[in-house]
Amino acid sequence: MTTLLDINDLSIDVEIDKQTFNVVNNLNLSIKKKQKYGIVGESGSGKSLTSLSILSLLPDVLRVSNGNIVLDKTTDLTKLSKKEMLNIRGNEISMIFQEPMTALDPLFTIEHQISEVLRFHGRYTKKQMQEMIIDILDKVGFAQPKKLLKSYPHQLSGGMRQRVMIAMALICKPKLLIADEPTTALDVTIQAQILDLMNGLTEDYDTSILLITHDLGVIAETCERVAVMYAGTLVEETTVKELFRNPTHPYSVGLLDSVRSLGDKSQKLYSIPGNVPTPTELNESGCRFASRCPHVMDICLAHDPPLFPIDEDHTSKCWLYKDGGEKE
Repeated sequence: MTTLLDINDLSIDVEIDKQTFNVVNNLNLSIKKKQKYGIVGESGSGKSLTSLSILSLLPDVLRVSNGNIVLDKTTDLTKLSKKEMLNIRGNEISMIFQEPMTALDPLFTIEHQISEVLRFHGRYTKKQMQEMIIDILDKVGFAQPKKLLKSYPHQLSGGMRQRVMIAMALICKPKLLIADEPTTALDVTIQAQILDLMNGLTEDYDTSILLITHDLGVIAETCERVAVMYAGTLVEETTVKELFRNPTHPYSVGLLDSVRSLGDKSQKLYSIPGNVPTPTELNESGCRFASRCPHVMDICLAHDPPLFPIDEDHTSKCWLYKDGGEKE
């Protein structure tokens, strides 16, 4: 498949009390056209910051300090002006934000809010816009989309608002859809419907999906490839099937063990000891997972490991694999 988005050596820094700390460190990812790609990790791992950096939406205290983000092998998004990024957002790359309950403006109708995207990125008559909005609302699963046009967000359930957010993101048929925790605060039944919807729309619109989540179950249901992030670093990258079959990084193993223990009532619930370090607590010289790792060695405390190849399609950032795919 042809590459759609390349993230190369991306680093993001934050300023705290006039001191600079690294929060995303030399991240490399490649997303193909029509691919469903997942980034998974605990809160504080840098997942959402990575997605916000793609659209140049980082808060003022954060900045991209190194690397680039290239769309279609031609456009470096980190070099674009604010005006140029306005043409990218919503048109070539769209984003579904975490909270469907608060992402919509309570003062405007659903029709008005979706039509804003069309007015900004194209020249359509009022009738054309209404027809396009009805069509996209129908595609995201509303049985009577025309009746929805004059509704306000408070009149809709959480699942309906999330469908509206997806419709708004897809109305211009973007090349890449970034979904940041798209099923947060939704009940299990609605979660399943939203994930089925996203899977189907990828095929209909030839749109790639970058899914940001802490939920491995969501990754399993939706994605083809997955990157596991911890404390701002990529620690493992492979296909979803391979991650579940053969997780190699101790952090990935811990995440999967915590999920597996949920289904076994005879087994004590597993959790990875400790917490994700804050930016001021990071070990800048060694492995960032060393303080929580059951396999920690002296080299882990002194030197940050590179990504070692496990096989042709699988890499792991752990000194256990410095001599190849077999754990030492």
